[in-house]
Amino acid sequence: MRSTDRFSLHDVECALGGHQLRVANLSVGGFYVACDPPLPLAQSVAFELLFADGWRMPAVGRVAWVNGQAHASGLPAGCGITITKIAFPDKLALIDRLRRASGTAAERRGPDWDGRPEGSQL
Repeated sequence: MRSTDRFSLHDVECALGGHQLRVANLSVGGFYVACDPPLPLAQSVAFELLFADGWRMPAVGRVAWVNGQAHASGLPAGCGITITKIAFPDKLALIDRLRRASGTAAERRGPDWDGRPEGSQL
């Protein structure tokens, strides 16, 4: 698993600033959160990821990119947050959850996906 591999997990939310926002995709290194208006670029944020089974993952991150309107990729208005500080046991638990994710290959592809099967030399 690469840190850029994105997973679409259902029922994951981000508790941030008194709001619970929908997480559109998640990776080891960060996530995309739906919010309108988006958070300011480069803002540091303390947040908690909330999973459907009750597990909560507190961490700190930084707004890495902002999308002010619905994107052609299907992403809603929102922003990408890079995780900058996370407890080691939580990171291991997150990796385990992503490995067990039942999403399809299309839901797991990374941003550099070119349509070829993983490991293909063609």
